[in-house]
Amino acid sequence: MELTVTKMRLFLKTLSVVMFIIVIAPSYAHARLQVVATLPALGQVAKAVVGEDGDVRILARVGEDPHFVPPKPTLARHLARADLLLTVGLALEAGWLPSLIEFSRNPKIRPGQSGLLVGSENIEVLGAMEHADRSMGDVHPEGNPHWWLDPIRVANLSIALARRLAAIDPENGERYLRRAELFAKQLNDLVKLWIPKFEGFSPVVTYHDSYRYFVERFGINVIGYVEPKPGVEPSIRHLDDLVRLIGARGVKQVWVEPYHHGRVARRVASLSGAELLAMPDAVTGEGGEGYLAMIMKLLQSSLEEAQ
Repeated sequence: MELTVTKMRLFLKTLSVVMFIIVIAPSYAHARLQVVATLPALGQVAKAVVGEDGDVRILARVGEDPHFVPPKPTLARHLARADLLLTVGLALEAGWLPSLIEFSRNPKIRPGQSGLLVGSENIEVLGAMEHADRSMGDVHPEGNPHWWLDPIRVANLSIALARRLAAIDPENGERYLRRAELFAKQLNDLVKLWIPKFEGFSPVVTYHDSYRYFVERFGINVIGYVEPKPGVEPSIRHLDDLVRLIGARGVKQVWVEPYHHGRVARRVASLSGAELLAMPDAVTGEGGEGYLAMIMKLLQSSLEEAQ
């Protein structure tokens, strides 16, 4: 009987230790800085700044349309642990992110709180409109949201991100700022090197106005869109006019996002003789090297196919 009681006491003691570990484990796991980014490219930028001083999770996947990300419960769990949420802004994530933030029950990442960093609020925005209505298609009246395709705007964002992280985690603040400055220098050097390569570059046609920040940075002229208006299916007449324009202006390339690489875009390229290029807004890769790989993919694909 004594042996049984002893075993029971040992069991209860062991159980209490296990339960204690289970209860406190989340707090220990959360001791490291937790950053969540909405898009892969933003996650790579965040990792370039955070480095080994924290963890970065990404909500959208490479190749996924950033306007339409399925709001899965796992994504809400990522947000529940976040010390900082990095978003694009300009209503790009408006269709799926607010519900995830609500379900996360994390007060730190709600609008107006220090744990929410909206990227568009830290860069110069293009394409803002004073008046917009549904007849204009799925426009973003606050401005074109695809700013992460411009390395210089991303360089500016990385500095803003480092400053916000330093305020949240002062102990590692200097390290965040140092990494951001190094990353920003890489991006600025890359732009200076590549801008001259696009002098005299042929005009292009794109599916959607996703590349505005990229083409304006590198001096590329976009003369038409497969979509007559954002989110509006093109008519036969519009496509016929576009094919004639491509021929008349000597357009060599039609750019599409990977999630718009469908029948309509292929038909335009086939009828016009232009090269159809899938130009990604995200690629796989870790940290700053991943973001740089995306920009290099855009740059190299443009020049290689134009030759």
